[in-house]
Amino acid sequence: MSRTFYLCACSSNEKGGIYRYSISENGAIAEQGFTPLTECNFICFSPDRKYMYATTNPAETGGGVAAYKILPDGSLEFLNTLSSKGRAACYLTCSPDGKFLYCANYSTGNVAEFSITANGSLGELTQLIQHTGSGPRKDRQECAHTHCTVVTPDGKYLCVNDLGIDKVVVYPLGENGLDVAAATSWTADPADGPRHILFDRSGKIAYVMNELGNSVTALRYNDGKFERIGKYTSLPSGCQEVTKASAIRLSPDEKFLYASNRGFDSIACYRVKEPGVLELFDIVSSFGSSPRDINYLPGETIFAAANEFSDLICFYRVDAETGKLRYMEGCDITHLPRPLYILY
Repeated sequence: MSRTFYLCACSSNEKGGIYRYSISENGAIAEQGFTPLTECNFICFSPDRKYMYATTNPAETGGGVAAYKILPDGSLEFLNTLSSKGRAACYLTCSPDGKFLYCANYSTGNVAEFSITANGSLGELTQLIQHTGSGPRKDRQECAHTHCTVVTPDGKYLCVNDLGIDKVVVYPLGENGLDVAAATSWTADPADGPRHILFDRSGKIAYVMNELGNSVTALRYNDGKFERIGKYTSLPSGCQEVTKASAIRLSPDEKFLYASNRGFDSIACYRVKEPGVLELFDIVSSFGSSPRDINYLPGETIFAAANEFSDLICFYRVDAETGKLRYMEGCDITHLPRPLYILY
């Protein structure tokens, strides 16, 4: 029995788009299909997994979002596309009821809220929420830079990580979309640049990937509020390379957490000693340049790293007991232009 996963290739040429792959029970990986989409860097499923939404960033029109129906064989049927009313659309998520889609526009520091119709297509832009401010890193934090949109496990709030202003902004989420007037926020350490946020299954612990700080901050979560537990570097002691962090993933059993570094091209491997308490036990090469995303594949015994600037996706066997990643030499995918995201 084969299982399906998808890869984004963020290119403006004819090879840019969404690639569909299968992985068999014995770990054999095979390409099954391709859907062209200009400058696609992120994809997500609808809550019922019947539809897929993708960012698109054509130079001539700016950021946008495309909607697809997922056919029985996993292929994609185009539904429609709308402008995201910003630049560098980089992250998407649906509301738990599947009625709204939220898109973070990195360069313009805003969040677009779209309605979703009964057939899965995009309805209309219902809100455009602009962040303002700046941070101490004037080369990267000259203005707001919204980087992810993640719904809290209780389904009550949308978290928007803003790298530019060192905040996770928390918006109440209701039947009519976001309540912008009632937003609150958690503030990261200055110049940390919070990029992504990840919750554990309990819904009580969150991990924030700090792109500029090259670290993971663990937080305790309760009803829209966060409390810091600790912060953990993603780099070896004494590292002097110019580098920035990118993606973050928990193992299926939540005993291990992985974070990727770009510049010092690697994957930091942590033990979860207890919820919110991490121990860095290994750092492995990404075997390419700038691992933008890392993720498990279906079956959760193989791990992947998408190296953006070397057009290379490499794979690792995961030791479930120790959390160690062992590179699968000779199994790389090398023909996708700027691979950026891995979804299953």
